[in-house]
Amino acid sequence: MMKNVRWCTSCNVPIIGELCNICGNSGRRCAKDLKPIFNSERALFEELLGIRLPSFTFRYRNRIISEGRTFLTFKLDAVNKRLMPLYHQGQENTGYAEEVDFAEGIRLTIKANVKHLKEKERTAVNFIKEATSNYSRTFILFGGGKDSAVVAMLAKEALGSVPLLFIDTTLEFPETYKFVEEFSRTYGFPLIKDDDGEYYRAKLNFFQLCKRLGPPSIYCRWCCHIFKEQPVRRFINNHLNDPTDAAFLTGIRRCESRRRGNYAPIELGKRIVGQTLVQPINDWSDLEVWLYVFWKGIKINDLYELGHARVGCWPCPCTPPLMDFVRQLTHSSLWTKFEEVLLAYATENNRSREWVRKGLWRLRRPKRQKIFVYPLHIEGGDSEILFKYFIPHKTSLFEWLKILGDVKADEDKYLKLKTKRGFEVRCKIEGPQVKLMVKCAKRDYISVKTLIEKVLFRSLNCIECGACSGSCSKGAIQAIEGKVIINLKKCDRCWSCLKNSCIVQDSEKMYVVKLDPFSLIPCEKGLPMNHVIFLSKEIGKRVAERFKARGVNVEIHEGGKVICIDADITREEIEELVLSALEG
Repeated sequence: MMKNVRWCTSCNVPIIGELCNICGNSGRRCAKDLKPIFNSERALFEELLGIRLPSFTFRYRNRIISEGRTFLTFKLDAVNKRLMPLYHQGQENTGYAEEVDFAEGIRLTIKANVKHLKEKERTAVNFIKEATSNYSRTFILFGGGKDSAVVAMLAKEALGSVPLLFIDTTLEFPETYKFVEEFSRTYGFPLIKDDDGEYYRAKLNFFQLCKRLGPPSIYCRWCCHIFKEQPVRRFINNHLNDPTDAAFLTGIRRCESRRRGNYAPIELGKRIVGQTLVQPINDWSDLEVWLYVFWKGIKINDLYELGHARVGCWPCPCTPPLMDFVRQLTHSSLWTKFEEVLLAYATENNRSREWVRKGLWRLRRPKRQKIFVYPLHIEGGDSEILFKYFIPHKTSLFEWLKILGDVKADEDKYLKLKTKRGFEVRCKIEGPQVKLMVKCAKRDYISVKTLIEKVLFRSLNCIECGACSGSCSKGAIQAIEGKVIINLKKCDRCWSCLKNSCIVQDSEKMYVVKLDPFSLIPCEKGLPMNHVIFLSKEIGKRVAERFKARGVNVEIHEGGKVICIDADITREEIEELVLSALEG
């Protein structure tokens, strides 16, 4: 667990170890963590607050700390774009003779913590050596921030110059692109680029996707899956025969967020199957990272001196409100471009301008409206069931069906698929629709239902972003020129791609195909009843018995092939009892 920062009252500096290395004082509790305030950043805060700040100051959230005490607290007024002071220490006598210069204060702070910094460095370097010893190749996932810069320098100490893999999300600040090139050139790190000499990036437009999926939020971060993970998978497919034989060093730290608080020093990729993440500064605090940067004189991104606490994509919804405010001030033209997208979404979804101005878009939850597609016709023999549908025509349908079995297609108009598991799928394009038929053995119905519904969900809602490519350890899913392609030479039909969620599950609306072995028809006489028609009398009788056991009034007709139930009973409830009847 990360310890609180303490303040040496004798030397007037923060300490991150047990004792001050200058005087041996244990100090007193100061804050959970600290970020130094740079001179340019201080000038910005002074302008916003209307209060002069001491030269050597730190910040923790909405607290500005000087000489180990809270000098000032403030509140963000996002609507009026200002900072409002809440508490100001003023000119009270602090007991120190004179104000400390920023550079001198940092020099003394390093001196007071040098033993702790040396131990953190030694531990991290040894960890990198040990963690990567079983891998033939090592790369650094370089994001352009202070954390990945520190990891790069630690890796250089441990292994030499490790290649940097910078993923261009196309949403980086201009300062970040400049810094990545300068850092690589200054310290001699190879910078990985694709065959065209460009950074690895997703070949999609963020703003167009915002129209389809809605703007990203902390609850639906589709942007990370598309613009970060997909390019990494493409790099792995292009350069690594065995992705499990490579280690990827990252600057992820547990104190950055609740989600990252659960990260281990070594993690297997969850979204990018086969990837191994090695996180040597996983347990470092913000102040430890900053002091290491100052101690080693490591170059940093200019964004930090402008007031940014973290570096990332400029429209990122996970940016804290204060940093959201700062980026609007320092990069107003970029923010205006994104604000237009947010306002357009707000108008279409009956949201006010305040929803955007207050930053409530960051908390957006998608509607997830489901458009259900049910069988138009069901036929049942002694051993088989045949389902017939009309579904929307999507170009991705034929491609996704390849993962089920051997496909025979006729000029992309007609498709026939037969699998080793004994079920068949046939498709015929008829204008804007596809006539779909699914045939399976009754004994295999439940397993086939799950599989077919997942594949049809993927294919009908696919926006061909390639985010799912990370879920295939064989690299069989690729996004090429805006289309998802299934490489049958690599696909072993393990269906692991269907186990991970698809980003369209967080979209505003989606198609859901149901492979239900019954039809639901409202009462023709206008009574508040529904007729449920089954393939066989036996299934109908079992379902009726289960409804009766729940105290539901049921009428049985035609020996059980048709039952009548109250109209308030939902289709989901009927489906649940039908599946239990088939299993039992």
